[in-house]
Amino acid sequence: MAFSARRAAREDNSADKLHLVTSERLYLVGLGLMDEAVQETQSVSSASKASAFKYRDGLIILLLSLIPLRRRTLAALRVGKHLVQAGKAWALDIPAEDTKTDVPLEFLLCVTLSRRIDVYLDELRPRIPNAARHDGLWVSNKGNPMDDGTIYDMVRRRTNEALGFEVNLHRFRHAALTFWSIHDPKTIRAGKALLGHRSFGTTQEFYIMAQARVAGRVLAAAWEQPLA
Repeated sequence: MAFSARRAAREDNSADKLHLVTSERLYLVGLGLMDEAVQETQSVSSASKASAFKYRDGLIILLLSLIPLRRRTLAALRVGKHLVQAGKAWALDIPAEDTKTDVPLEFLLCVTLSRRIDVYLDELRPRIPNAARHDGLWVSNKGNPMDDGTIYDMVRRRTNEALGFEVNLHRFRHAALTFWSIHDPKTIRAGKALLGHRSFGTTQEFYIMAQARVAGRVLAAAWEQPLA
């Protein structure tokens, strides 16, 4: 599973410096890291600290591929405060004071993501030294909550390893709108809530940029085809 996910994430790798990356490719990167972490130890219960960090990193990337939070909000997530249980699933309940735009965010997480969070919280997070000292969702190598700069650097490193180019945190937001504009452009206005924008005008700027990149890629592919 891990090999196929990482291989699929590498597909269609362009030499263009403005790599077109959409959410499904980033989802596969996160999924692949978590599967590799589990396979390395054969059993989640015997996972090493290194495997716990790999799983943590994959979970961060998977979460961002579905819900592209801003870096400060992502780093501030706390178990029991922002990450709360909603029946058998998990939900994000982020108050306005913890967002850049002072807009509260609420997301019910899908079953796949919720199950991965269960594994992380129950089996892997406790294996990181000093993790029990705080309720920060993402635990650093020093046992403290990861800061946004550390998360930023980790995501760039992990995506470069998987894709051959770096994807920074802000590009996850572009990736989400690119994915949306390709698969369901009629409901693109809902992207305002996903990205936590105050107005649709900001979302529309993302959408236009995404459409331009898609169009540019289609044109480039057309030029590469042999003439009839």
